[in-house]
Amino acid sequence: MKKIIEVTFLTGNKDKLQSAREVFKHYPIRLLNQKIEIPEIQSLDVEKVARYSVKYAINILKKNIIKVDCGYYFEAFNGFPGALVKYFEKSFSSEDILKLIEGKSRNVVVRECLAYASPEGEIKTFLSETKATIAYQPEGIGGSIDKLIIYPGFSKPQAACKYSEIVNYWNKTLTHYKNLAEFLTKKVS
Repeated sequence: MKKIIEVTFLTGNKDKLQSAREVFKHYPIRLLNQKIEIPEIQSLDVEKVARYSVKYAINILKKNIIKVDCGYYFEAFNGFPGALVKYFEKSFSSEDILKLIEGKSRNVVVRECLAYASPEGEIKTFLSETKATIAYQPEGIGGSIDKLIIYPGFSKPQAACKYSEIVNYWNKTLTHYKNLAEFLTKKVS
């Protein structure tokens, strides 16, 4: 009988949870979900933010946990907003972003960091990234960046695409869930 490892995903984002479940269903991992309030440090670096979050949360929950943080690194803004996505989206509409990048590069690197912590104090991070571009007009329903960001192979922004298409793209392109699953599988083998 295969050993199953339980991991609690610290998120209230159903999209991130669904994406992880799609990958983990192929591994001996039982994914639980819990949302707790974690102070978010102010850093452009998604790895630093994710690592801090699991360090903080492991002291409260004392079980295997994971947390994902995402950053958008706009070439036109020298990497800003990075991991400061919530602040950026509260401050700038899609139209504001388009005005700010007018005449500048429309390239963006989307970087996600998946951080894992065990009750024994082990912390490991897994990074993934993909390139994207900014549309000329906002489209769809969602955050100001979601209405603008176009991934390779798509003709319209993320917010205007079918959710299942975006999840499939993430799961093929972003390798952090798969890398964590393989790491955890080796631990229970």
